[in-house]
Amino acid sequence: MPNIKSIRDGSVHLYGQNAAIDRVDRAVRRAFSGLLDTKGKPRLSMLLLGPSGVGKTETAKALAEALYGNRDKVARFNANECATEGGQFKAFGPPRGYLGSDKGGQLTQDVKKFHGHCVILIDEIEKGSQEIFDGLMTGLDEGYFEDASFGERISIENCVLVMTSNILADRDLSELDDTELRTAISGARVTNTRNQSTTPFRPEFMGRIQEVICYDQLKPEDIASIVAHKYQRSIAVNIAVQTKLLMLDLSPIALGYITDQVTGSRFGVRHVDQVLSREIVDRVIDMGDALPTDRKCWYVWDYRDGKLELINVHKQGIAFLREQRGEDHQTTNDYLLRLSKQLIARAREVQNATPRSVAAKTPQPVGGKPAEPSRYIVR
Repeated sequence: MPNIKSIRDGSVHLYGQNAAIDRVDRAVRRAFSGLLDTKGKPRLSMLLLGPSGVGKTETAKALAEALYGNRDKVARFNANECATEGGQFKAFGPPRGYLGSDKGGQLTQDVKKFHGHCVILIDEIEKGSQEIFDGLMTGLDEGYFEDASFGERISIENCVLVMTSNILADRDLSELDDTELRTAISGARVTNTRNQSTTPFRPEFMGRIQEVICYDQLKPEDIASIVAHKYQRSIAVNIAVQTKLLMLDLSPIALGYITDQVTGSRFGVRHVDQVLSREIVDRVIDMGDALPTDRKCWYVWDYRDGKLELINVHKQGIAFLREQRGEDHQTTNDYLLRLSKQLIARAREVQNATPRSVAAKTPQPVGGKPAEPSRYIVR
């Protein structure tokens, strides 16, 4: 049997969804094992349920990387764009002679571009018109989409079809078995763009989907991990390229401040980039010439007096790290010794960093990948 990589092994990071990812991995191994007869159907079809910003779209990208070698091999389409009658033309192409028929359908042509080897991602499927569901039913039944503009059939037999929805996101679905879950989805009502209440997920449609998987609302600690990851892999790198300050971490207090803002947003972790841009990028721009110039020092963003400030940890030393622990921490000689060793180790890492790492746009601490912001705070 083929050796299928786990979606956890790629560059796409998924946090706080272990149960859902386990089910996705198992479904993928089953679908690509060669033990099932999938001829005339997509290799795998899944409906991913959950609130916005919990990792459903990232799962599709992780699947593309694991199965097709590139996270960009995703034919993505938002069903919300086809909410009205006739909206299916955008997905499957308008008939010949209609405006836009020379280009074909956005969805069908994207699948064709990847030669039928990709993840097909249909976002917000519950908002699609009935014609969109009919087109997807053909794909689930026959293993192809038909482009109405060119009269051609686009095979999806080697594709994974992923549909996402936030239907029933306000309900706890964890106690429902598969049959109960599908029944609940089939009976769920959605208000469409014409202010009409409909039940988009017909039983016959639900019966053709191989896997229905629920995603949990992310916990604050999961969001903190995402904030830390995005900061270290993007914002900190870009700041280093522009300012040559190689060692810029987030203090636990600053991380908590940013996490609180993301947690309070209805957009979920999709709001992380905007919060980081507003709180850190704007702060760097505002500081301008006041930015520190000594690249051999370790700096930390800390939240003070209602804003983020750059703190030189080498200058403040033990006092700063003790502050991060809180007043209720009992200081011991062993604790201070460990903090001292951490400061010394961090200083050596900074001193060994070279401008070449900045030029390559990949500033890395000596010994591996960028650390999590709280790595140097003793727990």
